[in-house]
Amino acid sequence: MASSNGTVGECIAQGYGIRATCLACWHNRTLDMAILATRLGVDHGALHRDLVPKLRCSACGSKRIALTVLAPNVPTIERR
Repeated sequence: MASSNGTVGECIAQGYGIRATCLACWHNRTLDMAILATRLGVDHGALHRDLVPKLRCSACGSKRIALTVLAPNVPTIERR
């Protein structure tokens, strides 16, 4: 499913990242954009509505996920 408002491939090309945060247990992880592109395709939409249905928390299994766009070249801190 492609989105006219940005794709996974466009995010990769422009250097953006995406952090997923579980709203049930607050576990969070920066998504590996290359793996997203491999699994979903570079033309897959990168909006919340495009990605959240595909995600599940690896810690508790919840599908209540929030996404944060990470600007290019900004260091991130993983909270486990």
